[in-house]
Amino acid sequence: MFSIHTLDYPVAFIPPIEPVMRLIDFAPLICNMPVSNQAFISKRSTWSPYIQREDAAGTALRSIFGTSNDVFLSRHDLRLLASKAELAEFVIATIIWGYPGGMRGYHFASLIDHLSKLAQILDAARSRPISDWASHYEQVKPIEGVGLSTYTKFLHFLSAQIENHMAVILDKRIIDVTRNKVFEELAPLSAAVRTLRTRSRIGRRGPGHHAKAD
Repeated sequence: MFSIHTLDYPVAFIPPIEPVMRLIDFAPLICNMPVSNQAFISKRSTWSPYIQREDAAGTALRSIFGTSNDVFLSRHDLRLLASKAELAEFVIATIIWGYPGGMRGYHFASLIDHLSKLAQILDAARSRPISDWASHYEQVKPIEGVGLSTYTKFLHFLSAQIENHMAVILDKRIIDVTRNKVFEELAPLSAAVRTLRTRSRIGRRGPGHHAKAD
């Protein structure tokens, strides 16, 4: 950090951050990475409070775990489930993959209480491109715990399109890389991601809010 001194006081000067790397330089590595094999293991005991429920969530959990004490889910598995007509099992499997140790607070309980509605929204998203993100995400906001990181996981594995772009998972790491302009190709997305996050947060907090959305 440099400091510019005036007659009265020093003013901090932070030089602009320039992208230091290019994704194109990593293309051979990225193309050869077995991304679809990325998998996580989760224990049955983590989801045991819900596995005996007589609803779509309970049915999905029993289908995923079978008689095993743990399950190993990969990106490839989620892609296969995303191609099924019914999306309840896909939604639950994606949550297990993304949060193998369980979701925080009341988030999973809230999600499964709205599972049917969420599956309907996702079915529409995979059937036709999302032309207006703000109005689309308005449907998701009432579902506590389904924040931007969680919801973009669903959209990504469904190969959904958002305003002419393929959906990517906007977790904290990706958001930080985009915001800090680490890669040259992602620098133009910084403002777009900031706008997306702002739109997604509007109206999220209110009475009955138990914890910060994922």
